[in-house]
Amino acid sequence: MKGVDIRQVGTKNAGTSNTFRSLGLIYAIPTALYDTLKGVLVVLIALALGVNPIFAHISGLMVIVGHIFPFYLKFRGGQGVAAATGLLLFYLYNYILLNPWFLLIMPYLLVIVLIFLYISRIGNLLGVMVLPVLGYSIWVNYPLNEQNIFVTILLVQIVLIGIYNIIDRGLIVIEDEDLRTRWWRVITRPFAFLFIIIFLIYGQFTSLIVIGIVACVFIFLDFLRIFHEKSETIMTDKTKKIYREAERKKFSSMTIFLVAIFITLLLFERNIAITSSIFLIFGDTFGKIFGLAFGKKWIIKHSKSIEGTLAYFGSMLIFGYILFTSLDMSLWILMIGCVAAPLIEMFSMGVNDNLTVPIISGAIMTVALFAGL
Repeated sequence: MKGVDIRQVGTKNAGTSNTFRSLGLIYAIPTALYDTLKGVLVVLIALALGVNPIFAHISGLMVIVGHIFPFYLKFRGGQGVAAATGLLLFYLYNYILLNPWFLLIMPYLLVIVLIFLYISRIGNLLGVMVLPVLGYSIWVNYPLNEQNIFVTILLVQIVLIGIYNIIDRGLIVIEDEDLRTRWWRVITRPFAFLFIIIFLIYGQFTSLIVIGIVACVFIFLDFLRIFHEKSETIMTDKTKKIYREAERKKFSSMTIFLVAIFITLLLFERNIAITSSIFLIFGDTFGKIFGLAFGKKWIIKHSKSIEGTLAYFGSMLIFGYILFTSLDMSLWILMIGCVAAPLIEMFSMGVNDNLTVPIISGAIMTVALFAGL
C-alpha cells in the first residue's frame, strides 16, 4: 500500500510495533489484528477439524515460528510477540472459563504493571516483570492443565524478546560509577537465596552454621582492613572493585548483610524469617537498580528516590505473592511486611538498611502474628 519494505525501515522487524512507528496507526491496526489473531485462528481451525488438542496447540506455536522465519520473506520476519500475545490471551480466556476466580489475580498484576510503568515507561520491561508472575500463578492454580506447557513457552518467548529489546536498544542505562565498578556486588546478591534453600532443606541449625562461616570470613577481612593499614590500602585503594571508599575503616555492607540474614533466621518464626530475608535479598536489588536507572524524584537527595522505593515495593508484591502461595502465612501479615520493608529501607535514619530491613520488618510481622492477623 505504501511501497515500503518494512524490513528496511525502523527496527527492521516485520511486525506490528515497527509498522506503527514507521507507517502510523492506520497501517498498524490491521497488522496488529492479524498478527494477534492468526495463532488463535489456527488453533481453533485445528480443533474444529478434530485434531488432537496437543497438535492443535503445537500448530499455534508454529504460527509464531512462521512469523519469525517466513519462507516467502527469505526467513526474515518479526519477533512474534503479537502472535504470542494473542495465543496467551486465548489461553487465559480458557483458564478463566475453568475457574472464574482466576480473574482475581488480574488486579494484583495490574498494580505491579502500573508501578513499573510509572517508574520506567518501557513496555518491554513490563512483560519481563509481570509475565513470570502470571506463569507462576497459572501453574499454582492449574497444575495439571495440558495448556500449561504451551503457555510457558509463550511466556518465555515474550520475556526473552523483551530482555533482548531492552539490551539491544539500550533502554536501561545506569551511569552510577559505583555500580559500574562494583557491579558484581549487586549481581551476586540474589545468590544469597541459597541460604534460604539450605534453611528449608536442612533446617535452621545447618543454615546458621553455613551463613555463620561465610559471615566470619567477611568479618575477618573487615577487621584486617580496619586494623591493618596495608590491608586497607590493598583492598580499598588498589583493588577498588571490592570495597567502597565509604567503607574505609568500617564494616562493609556485605558483612552487615550476612550478619542480618544470620540474625533474622536465628530470631524469627520460620515463615517470617524466610519472608524478611527474601525482602532484603531481592527488594534491595530491585530498589538499587531501578533507582539508579530511573530515579528522578528524590525523597532523600541522591540517596533514596521515589522510583527506587516503588521498585522495592513492586518486587515485594512479586515475591509476596510467591510466598503467599508457598508458605502457610496470613495474607495480611505478608502485606504488612510488603509495605513495611520499603518504608524501613527509605527511612533507615543513618543505620545500614541491610540491617534494619529484615530485623524491623520481621519484628513488625511477628507483632502482627501475635495480634492474630
